[in-house]
Amino acid sequence: MIGVVLVIQRIRIVWTGRGRGAAEATVRGRLPKAFPLPDGDSDAEVLVHEVWMREADGYVPSEELRTYGRLSEVDWLGLKHEPGGAIRIERYPVRAAYPVNRRRVPLGTLTPGQSALYRANFRFSGYSITWTYHDWAVSIAHEAPRRTMFLGRRHDFERDDRVSLYGKPAHR
Repeated sequence: MIGVVLVIQRIRIVWTGRGRGAAEATVRGRLPKAFPLPDGDSDAEVLVHEVWMREADGYVPSEELRTYGRLSEVDWLGLKHEPGGAIRIERYPVRAAYPVNRRRVPLGTLTPGQSALYRANFRFSGYSITWTYHDWAVSIAHEAPRRTMFLGRRHDFERDDRVSLYGKPAHR
């Protein structure tokens, strides 16, 4: 193995229609957008730190650390080695979600030492009439993992694809 070359932290906040009000949005807005990394396997090429904060659990974080031996094993991102040690990153389509996008979303190319922040949100209906809403904050770094690497970090580039999920114009 070549050792970790890409570190990803995906924070997902999930709520239902009960959490749509201003007070609930204020609570979600105060939730952390970065966490310390847990200890992981240094023999993996990609380390993915998944953090879920769900309305149903009072937004208490639950975490999982996944390691992948190759870039191609990450199933929600398209990751490809480029010349000069860079890594091209694309987000795969999120199925059964609004906004509907059936194409890959290019997020950029990271050279060694660079990092990026990607923000997106989605509305899902699944097989029921109950909507669930998801807000993602995805930090990606092309470097070896460090426990505090995403805390207070200024990224080399950011992309914000969040939209209004309730049918109103987005306000930023």
